Amino acid sequence: MSSKAGKLLSFLTLACALAACAADQSLRPGTNVPSAGGTGHRDFLVIPRATNWLQFRICTNAAPDSAHLVNTFEIEAYGESLLQSPRSSLRPQSLELSNAFLHNVLVNGAGPKLALTNSMTVIERTSGPEWAYVALDASAAYGDRVKVFRRGLLFVEPDLFVLHDHLVGKESVTFQMYLHPPAATGIDPIWHDLRLESSNAGFRIHAPAARHALRSWERIESAVDALLPGTTTMRLGPTNKITQLDVLTVFAVYPTGATNDYAFKLLESNNAVGARIHRQGLPTLVAFRIDPAAEGASLTGFAFRGPVGVDVFKPKRRAKP
Repeated sequence: MSSKAGKLLSFLTLACALAACAADQSLRPGTNVPSAGGTGHRDFLVIPRATNWLQFRICTNAAPDSAHLVNTFEIEAYGESLLQSPRSSLRPQSLELSNAFLHNVLVNGAGPKLALTNSMTVIERTSGPEWAYVALDASAAYGDRVKVFRRGLLFVEPDLFVLHDHLVGKESVTFQMYLHPPAATGIDPIWHDLRLESSNAGFRIHAPAARHALRSWERIESAVDALLPGTTTMRLGPTNKITQLDVLTVFAVYPTGATNDYAFKLLESNNAVGARIHRQGLPTLVAFRIDPAAEGASLTGFAFRGPVGVDVFKPKRRAKP
């Protein structure tokens, strides 16, 4: 091959590689993921960061004229919307009674009180080599029914979001969670969790519970189905009335076609709650401190300081002979 022909071949190879990168740009870390509906991130807390190929966004604005409903969230991954945060503009005048299912969390059958002064505030942030955590105070939004409602969100690379809801009622209350995933979402008959695999991405949404106390998702019909075309209403609960509750919800998100072998087990101690999550056979331990005033906590022998602890097992590579 001549020198000119070789240079031409190298140029064409480079051009094809650049074109492939451009076509795949929406799947790459560091690429901004547009918000559903093009509304931007003004009302959202975004984790792990504002420019990432995988995002979990929680609406923190409780103002009645906010574009989205406070304490609802959305997930976008690999250029696809997997969960949407309902827009306030969808709400009819009778929302508080007839369409309360638009909200993510109902306490005593009702969602948060919408007022600018009830907006959620960030109370803790921390991170590690492969994880990031933020905690929000939602107490004001449910203040007529609870003393404390703290919602923590942990991201563990590359595919896990773990939501920790810590609630202390003023008296015994009920707690229910609602999601509106794509209509193709199914419920696994054994694990009773939510599963979806669409064109670009898939998820498993699991709420680990204590032994003999399985927390099962169920599909229900609601007026929201007509307001959010292409979605279905899923409910977690109901639970018995409680005065204090810690609920973990694990969102495992992965690209379509990737191995999606997961298993979950709830772990509890006097000062922490968490889960052991197996991904492709390898365990990841996540632990959340229950008492915010405590300096440290432990879970199954795993001691940690701060609000959260993460232990990702990675097998050691064998040295080459």
